[in-house]
Amino acid sequence: MRIRVLSAMAMMASLALLATGCSSPNSAASTAAPASSASADTAAMSATLDYIASGLPTLTGKKIAYLTECATQNTFCQTRWQGAQDAAKKIGAEITLFDAAFTPATQLQQVQDAIQKGFDGYVLSPVADSTGCANFKLLKATDKPVVNINSPMCGNADFTAGTAGFVAMQTESFFLEHIENAFASCEKACKAVAVGGFVGSDLFTRWENAIKTASAKYPNVNVVVDQPGSFDPKAALTVVQDALSSHPDAELVISSWDDMTRGVEQAIVAAGKAPGTDVRIYSVGGTTLGLEQVKAGKWTETSVLLPYEESYYGVVQLANALDGGKGITGFTYLAQSPIIVDGPGSIFLTTDNADTFTPEY
Repeated sequence: MRIRVLSAMAMMASLALLATGCSSPNSAASTAAPASSASADTAAMSATLDYIASGLPTLTGKKIAYLTECATQNTFCQTRWQGAQDAAKKIGAEITLFDAAFTPATQLQQVQDAIQKGFDGYVLSPVADSTGCANFKLLKATDKPVVNINSPMCGNADFTAGTAGFVAMQTESFFLEHIENAFASCEKACKAVAVGGFVGSDLFTRWENAIKTASAKYPNVNVVVDQPGSFDPKAALTVVQDALSSHPDAELVISSWDDMTRGVEQAIVAAGKAPGTDVRIYSVGGTTLGLEQVKAGKWTETSVLLPYEESYYGVVQLANALDGGKGITGFTYLAQSPIIVDGPGSIFLTTDNADTFTPEY
């Protein structure tokens, strides 16, 4: 099992260190104080780890519905589904996949189907905030526990009251940490290029809100181009090529996905510039590819995502509710997980701490 459990004293000490914005002492960019991890409540993570350490229950015969926006479409989704299956196996429960393939209407139909089939509990990763909220209310009406993972819903920044837990990384506060870390690298006036995901998606909205907030805090950073890249390296290549043609003095690019960042790097090279040197690259993912590029000095940083832990902890929290617990209230922020606290000590992977982290996808 990939989940490592800290002793109570070690956990408290590590979380206290993380809350101060601990990161590599040798990197100016990575030592910028995180925007929100200091305010994140550690109680939910502590409760989850304590529950694992106490010995998970055997819930043979229990049936779990895994209602997710994706499961097979990319390595993030695949790794997250594996985590859910491993956790379900650990507790002896049966888990059934409902893959909405990023389609709200499909997820609604799957929620209705799951309710008809009478599952004992649900893990819900909503396609969108509003439709996810409506689906949650349908599931909640069954009086069966619901754990929310990955994306907040019902207009909440993170935890939704009435759920048996919320486990995630990619909230707006996470993107704000990532962007502020990039902007803090500008010691004087500089130009930045931003490449995000799909227009209209909740992820893109959170990304854009974070850019707006970070820009207000760092008025010396001028985001000269802010375009969607639809998580597609080809689209990102076009966006950054055009941006560097119009703004050849741009110093950094922020991207919301490692695979998309491949196109960012290609565009910088095509412009006759050295990625990571002439133009700094700040990506999101913490993937095998991302870490390789950071180690090679081509990318300045990639921020960690933990899909395996996200679903594993989600199923664990559902097990707690099914086992007679009252649920784990609050936001289980994955930046506080042992794999981060015991490893790089920061969500920001740079050349200084890259060797302390092993990508899981």
